[in-house]
Amino acid sequence: MFSVPPSMLAQEYDKIFRAKPKSFFDCGAAIGMVVRLAFDYGMDARGIDIKKYPPQHQSYSRVKNQDKLYAVPISLLQKLFDNGRIEIKSILDCEPIKADIAYCNGTLTYFDEQTLPIVLSKFQKVGMLCAIHNTTEDINAAKQMGETLGTCNEPRTIRPNDWWIKIFNNNGFDAKLCEKLRTFIAVPRQR
Repeated sequence: MFSVPPSMLAQEYDKIFRAKPKSFFDCGAAIGMVVRLAFDYGMDARGIDIKKYPPQHQSYSRVKNQDKLYAVPISLLQKLFDNGRIEIKSILDCEPIKADIAYCNGTLTYFDEQTLPIVLSKFQKVGMLCAIHNTTEDINAAKQMGETLGTCNEPRTIRPNDWWIKIFNNNGFDAKLCEKLRTFIAVPRQR
């Protein structure tokens, strides 16, 4: 699993809406790195995660954004939690999300097929939902290279790309796989 920098997601948003996104929501924010990058990019960035991750054993968290390596002080990430920009809660406990870009890095795979429509309904008021998760194609490619894909939690719903496109489409989104970003881009039909 990897993260797509918010600046690259903003470029996709601009292609669709011909505007710069103003707000960003990270569903599954972990330690807050993507929220921080979105905030630094100029968006009103917020997020949630189901659990609080343990304090880091280093003073900086590092992230690669395109070809540059950035170091963000852990204290800046902690401030996102302290000031309420990142909350510890489930998406199921949230009101419908209102943001130009909503980002789910692996989060949707933690829900079973019966719960996914409820989860997706939380994103009907966003401009663009961007979702990354391991699919059967990703797992098969990793096996061919002698690797195993995994995440910090045990995923429940690993399906082919076409299956995910169908799930988005059946739940009120026009969706496609953005090959360049390895990200599903889903735009609600009625916002």
